[in-house]
Amino acid sequence: MSSLLRIAAFAGLGGFLFGYDLGLIAGALLYMDTDEDLHLTTASSEAIVGTAKLGAVFGTFIGGALMADVGRKRAIAVTGVFFLLGPFLMAVSADAVGLASGRLVVGLGVGASAVCVPAYVAEMAPPENRGALVVTYELMLCFGMLFSGVADYALRDAGENNWRFMVAAPAVPAVAMVLGIYVLPESPRWLVVRGRLRDALRILHGVREGADVPFRAENDASTARVEAELMELWSAVEKERDAKASRNETATNFETRAAGLDRNGVTRNDTTEPDTVVFSPRLQETAVSSDEENDEDEDGSSGRIKKSGSIASFTAALGAVARDAAFLLDPRCEDSKPFRVAAALAFFNQATCSTSVVNYAPRVLQRVGMESKDDAVLFASFVSAAKLAGVAASMFAVDRVGRKPLLVVGSFGSGVAMVFLSVAYAARSAALVVAAMCAFMFAFSASWAGVFWVIVSELFTMRWKAPAMSAATALLFATGACVDFVFLSAAETFGAGAFALIALVCLAAGVYAARAVPETKGKTLAEIQRAFRDGSFDDAATAGGGGKYVFAWFFASKKNAGRGRYVAMTSLEASDLGGPREEEEETSPPSR
Repeated sequence: MSSLLRIAAFAGLGGFLFGYDLGLIAGALLYMDTDEDLHLTTASSEAIVGTAKLGAVFGTFIGGALMADVGRKRAIAVTGVFFLLGPFLMAVSADAVGLASGRLVVGLGVGASAVCVPAYVAEMAPPENRGALVVTYELMLCFGMLFSGVADYALRDAGENNWRFMVAAPAVPAVAMVLGIYVLPESPRWLVVRGRLRDALRILHGVREGADVPFRAENDASTARVEAELMELWSAVEKERDAKASRNETATNFETRAAGLDRNGVTRNDTTEPDTVVFSPRLQETAVSSDEENDEDEDGSSGRIKKSGSIASFTAALGAVARDAAFLLDPRCEDSKPFRVAAALAFFNQATCSTSVVNYAPRVLQRVGMESKDDAVLFASFVSAAKLAGVAASMFAVDRVGRKPLLVVGSFGSGVAMVFLSVAYAARSAALVVAAMCAFMFAFSASWAGVFWVIVSELFTMRWKAPAMSAATALLFATGACVDFVFLSAAETFGAGAFALIALVCLAAGVYAARAVPETKGKTLAEIQRAFRDGSFDDAATAGGGGKYVFAWFFASKKNAGRGRYVAMTSLEASDLGGPREEEEETSPPSR
């Protein structure tokens, strides 16, 4: 468990930098307003804040493409480059356009890390601890927010251009994030997809068993628990490949019939010899692609996979992620149903104005009578502290109480707090506004802030994870950008009524969570994904079907206790063995 915490914490540097960016701009904006060279207005301030979320929309697809092309840990390291470049551009900016450009680059890193980090941590974690470990991303985000508030307050006397030091500071932890490539192990799930089963087994053993149980590299021996988990990963990947092959075969058969070809995709050319066969261009392309995929090296990776990391492979992955994201809206897509849930959660997560409350907290306090900029920055950090407390509570409760109850209770708690904030804003009481914002932030953070990342990291199969998480997270940031662009103007125009409207959105989020969100606590990723396909959220453990992969697991004698052995029969139907067809597709072993 300690190794998992280290992995989650180090990978969570993306969350720390996200939170740092959220928190620092809240305080830095107040000092930017006094810089006459910038000529900031309400609209330009909203643009500076909102462009980060706009960049994050595109960053999610970059993260999904990196995740699919070069693996999880390399993708996390690459996103650190955005967190290095963005603060530099902001620190040397001479006007609002330069600041917005730097924020846009930072947003690319925010979006990319928001896809890569939760997916990586979820794939590394065991089912019983997955929720708490994924919430560490949000916990690191809170630490980043709190630290940025303290840093802004500490740098307030750094001189006339103190805000430049504030926006440049995140470059320091960004260096550590880039160096994560030398610390983090690769995701076993990604390695299985790439055919690197020995590497996957070694990493799983190290994470699950640690140094207490030696790994016998000479015969790839681990414990029964670790080997069973590897078998489950391999079986899930093989099923997804079969499903994809089946869809491709159906599409190819349709094309061959439309072209007047026979069932094998060939046609006779009357002007050639009788034995001359002409293949359709589509099928030639498919055949070449299939040959390349099956051209494996000694380490189990294919020639096509060896080229990953190039500009061409990344561009291809980015295009594939974008195309697949569009197909997720089609009901025929196997992950269409979980994507609709994730998309709705993403919308409600940001429509409640959770990040806008943090970004504009000092401004809101000044509008209700807090004249000192230093005091506004200091008291706004209380909101960040409330967020940290809420996420810590969520981390404790998510694997005990469950995902759905937290969402429902948190929604209604947030709504009540927003009503309180509306009353406090109308009364122009700075003390009550701080208390209301803290209450709202605690209720939201104890539920939606962390639970969203947990659920989204659990819902999707490997085939659709990159495009689905990219699209859902893009919607989250797009909604957040829209809210950030209008929050201050809405508060000016509608006053306390703006916060009352947000309270209604919170209540709507609670109703949706109660009616449409399944409970995923304690289930493996394979069980959750199978339950979505079968429509049996409450009984994922017994849902599913098929008998193509028949797996018989035998345990060794007491001399070899703790290590499992298997006998596998592939390409067989259970009915071929003379017995009833299995209801459950159990895991099958790879060939080592």
